[in-house]
Amino acid sequence: MTESNTVPLNEMETFHQDLSMLCHRLGEVVPGRVIAPSMRFEKVNDTDSFLRFSEQYMRYVLIPIELPAIVTASEFASRNALHELYLLDKQLGSEPHIKMFEQASLTLGRNQLRKLRGMRDVRLLSRYRSSVLEGNAHGWHMLVYGIVLHLFSIPIRQGLAKYQTQVLLGFAQSACQSLQWSHSEWSKVAFVIQKMPLPSLESLSPRSQPESPQLTIV
Repeated sequence: MTESNTVPLNEMETFHQDLSMLCHRLGEVVPGRVIAPSMRFEKVNDTDSFLRFSEQYMRYVLIPIELPAIVTASEFASRNALHELYLLDKQLGSEPHIKMFEQASLTLGRNQLRKLRGMRDVRLLSRYRSSVLEGNAHGWHMLVYGIVLHLFSIPIRQGLAKYQTQVLLGFAQSACQSLQWSHSEWSKVAFVIQKMPLPSLESLSPRSQPESPQLTIV
């Protein structure tokens, strides 16, 4: 890793803050939304319903889609596998279960790519950024995050744990604001979120994930 690729700590912190703000905004519209013909996200009315919503989001979006996309993008970056990255970007574009997040995700991803434009010597990042700016790729924030984890030598489990926590805390901040939770209610939810286990890396392998997760109730 060259000195020019050493990440300032505040750069990753900015990404996580932006991610949390993204989910804060999504928290105003996602709870109660239909995610399959027989299934909808829990409508949040209190801390208990919020925690049920969080479990649903993890089960149907975070674990089957977002975290595997991060792992795969990081792997592709390690191999400079630009073509495979393009295919993954395209595949996510046809994923119906993240349509409700699409515009916010692309805005965050493109903002982060612009902040990384100084790293022109990193071929995969430079070409992917150019394709996004030219409208030939989406620029999903999960893929940018995975690339960043590799480029800055951040351990994948550490990066995934931070991502999972920031996503759920962002939703929680939105609920806290709209429902005017007390300090003890916020503390309860934040404590549960920070203790939520991270899935094993093996379970997040793209080879173990179906191309289009079926959101059915068993």
